Amino acid sequence: MGFAAARVIVGQGLIALGLLITVFGVYTVLRLDSFYARIVVTSKIEAMGFVTVAIGAIVVTGLSPAAVKLAIILLFELVTVAASAHVIARSAWVSGYRTRTVTKLRDDRG
Repeated sequence: MGFAAARVIVGQGLIALGLLITVFGVYTVLRLDSFYARIVVTSKIEAMGFVTVAIGAIVVTGLSPAAVKLAIILLFELVTVAASAHVIARSAWVSGYRTRTVTKLRDDRG
């Protein structure tokens, strides 16, 4: 097994890990109730999953123009994901959206 074959296997493993992170993130988002919790988890999982997939693709392609393009896309995504999640959450807050709080009613009769 040569260096190129090992590089492809490592890259494909990173891509598979990124897809697995994304799948677990989608499941977690579906389980959460609060809008604000969902927006935080969505931005974090999207960033982690995409970073892992992009790094895996860079490893698979090696040193090439495609790897440079992937690196630029990766940097742009890392800068914009946090800012966009903040803007969405802030606009919801400013427009008056508040989360529901679930409280248990206690029966003081006994």
